[in-house]
Amino acid sequence: MTAVKPKRLLSKSFILLIAVSLITSLGFTMISTLISSYAVSFGVQLTATGIISGVFSITALLFRPFGGYITDTGNKKYICVCTTALIGLFVLSYSISNTVWLLIIIRILHGAVFAISSTASLALATEFIPDNMMGQGLGYFGLGQVLSQIAGLSIGIMIRDTMGYHALFIIIALLTFLSAAILFFAFPYRLSTVQLAENKREKRKFSVQHLIAKECIVYALIAGLFSMGNGIVNSFLVLLGENREIANISLFFSVNAVFLFLLRLFASRVIDKARLLVIVNLSLLASIVSMILIGHTSLFPVLLLAAVLKAFGNVGGQISLQSACVKKVNAAKIGIATSTYYIGADIGQGLGPIWGGKIAESFGYSAVFYCMAAIFLAAIILFTLYERRFFIRKNSLISKSNHE
Repeated sequence: MTAVKPKRLLSKSFILLIAVSLITSLGFTMISTLISSYAVSFGVQLTATGIISGVFSITALLFRPFGGYITDTGNKKYICVCTTALIGLFVLSYSISNTVWLLIIIRILHGAVFAISSTASLALATEFIPDNMMGQGLGYFGLGQVLSQIAGLSIGIMIRDTMGYHALFIIIALLTFLSAAILFFAFPYRLSTVQLAENKREKRKFSVQHLIAKECIVYALIAGLFSMGNGIVNSFLVLLGENREIANISLFFSVNAVFLFLLRLFASRVIDKARLLVIVNLSLLASIVSMILIGHTSLFPVLLLAAVLKAFGNVGGQISLQSACVKKVNAAKIGIATSTYYIGADIGQGLGPIWGGKIAESFGYSAVFYCMAAIFLAAIILFTLYERRFFIRKNSLISKSNHE
């Protein structure tokens, strides 16, 4: 960790990290959305393209716990530099890959390094966020990812259509190498003496506790439900719109992305001042209403309202739970807490489309969104019970300590 945390949020170092996050997120968005069409362009069957696309997420999920351990036992700056450079190398490799198996191998390697890179970059960012502004800082740090979702696909398609896939991969690789260079040459960072000693101690006694932060599991699972909702919407909203003959259904994603950006920019500071239980339950409630509206309506304005509510739910729920995971552990376990949070998100994003597809086949698209609303409702009940139990236990310990 850094020797002393900054007292203000928008320091030069933190702004630099946001810029690097934007560059790398743009590349990731362009790759993830166009890799399937690239595979089809040289004759790969649709079944194989699904494997090529999905193997990345599976590998990232498997390597995520090790990313937390590596992050907590090494120099976060150099881990970010090395993994970012490797990602650039793998992206460059896509341009010379013209067989199914070669693409799959590169996707596996890319997914493994991405799991470590994303964990390390977020853990590094938390060291430049004041503790009392963690929610706001994480909200700002995620702006690069939101902007990439808004513009990434359009930029990628424009480059592909004007210069071709190979040029697209080369440009993304060069941007990624640029990010690694910025981190290496322009980003000041040093480990404190305490952190160096802690790193050596942690390396000597590896155990399962170095892979999962058990105190963050409930938070990660609840956060994973928001990712599950994202996976459901991404997979079935367009199909539902076609089924109901709703024109311009793609505007749902544009409105949602714009409000994600605005809420991260202006509302994330509220998260640091409000109780976690209140923020999470309000976010879950907004998500419930959003899912019900999507499942029920054929009116386009109502769908846009659902997009706004979904953005509110995602921002409030994900940032508050991410911040809670970071605050739940000591400084030596920030990487493990971050990877645990991401594991919940990976599981939710992956499972949503799977069970959603089975329900859609049997009961139709509306049932998928109603089921997701029911899951959010169950989460409100379970999370309230968990937080109240934790709150009561914490107060009893404080009372006992005062009496002693």
